Amino acid sequence: MRLTRLISISILLIAVTLGIIGCAGTAPLNTAYRAGDTVTLAAGWRQTFDRSGLTVTITGSDGVPIVYQPGDPAIRAIINLYPDPLSYLVVGTRTGLNSNYNYGSTYGGLINSQITGYDPDWWQTSVFVDLPSTLPVGTANVTLQSVSGTKYGPIPIQIIAGQGSPSTFSAESLGNLTPVQLQSMERAPKYTVSFSGGSILPGALQIDLTHDPASSIGGVGTPFVVNPRGEMKNISWTDDGTHLRVIILTSGDGTSKDPSLTSYQWKYFKFYVSGGITNLLVTSVKAYDSAGNPISGVTANAL
Repeated sequence: MRLTRLISISILLIAVTLGIIGCAGTAPLNTAYRAGDTVTLAAGWRQTFDRSGLTVTITGSDGVPIVYQPGDPAIRAIINLYPDPLSYLVVGTRTGLNSNYNYGSTYGGLINSQITGYDPDWWQTSVFVDLPSTLPVGTANVTLQSVSGTKYGPIPIQIIAGQGSPSTFSAESLGNLTPVQLQSMERAPKYTVSFSGGSILPGALQIDLTHDPASSIGGVGTPFVVNPRGEMKNISWTDDGTHLRVIILTSGDGTSKDPSLTSYQWKYFKFYVSGGITNLLVTSVKAYDSAGNPISGVTANAL
């Protein structure tokens, strides 16, 4: 599915805000809108932004704030956009190729050191908002705040004369997208499983978890394990309805990159569990080095 204009603009913001600048975006690609138009806001790498918990405050040139509370239909969608895994940015970062790869290694290093803290799960949070139809001409400022207190902005936009209208988000073969179709691209509820431990990084991990009964045995939800960076590790998993086992093997790319950053490398092993299951708990973790020898002291949690 390909959305026109706004989605395309947001995809470009990944390179602009994460790669070239090396910091989070502070303005939309287009800076001039009419009152009532839909604006696409680049919000950087945001962990807690979702439509049900985001407050949007739009202050017009007259100084009067207009507040959209969480769940307001004017907050059309919050979508995380990822770089192409074959981009110069990703390939350059993982291989160390630089000048002949559009300085992908340099820009990837900026993302890791200045934005994500060496978490390789890169994305650009894009927020789609319908502007109030009553905004006066002049500079307006948009501020975003999540229910957890994370605040972003103010983001300046220029309001020009004329009456705008919300985007219909036209898509190939589908016509205008319904709100649910657009929101289907938002991030689903999930658990994040992360690791910590000693100084020896494993070549393999086995994690056992339990959860409330899934729909396969009369409960709720269907477990689904997501590996955010497949070139860094391979994940296999199985679930019997209440017990989930996940096996992680380092890939050819390995986690031996950046050996001086051992404390950060545990982030490479992070994965997600989604699908609507509840009460996910880690029950055991087994870790092994590349020769198959057990490694002690490795722990995991699911949040």
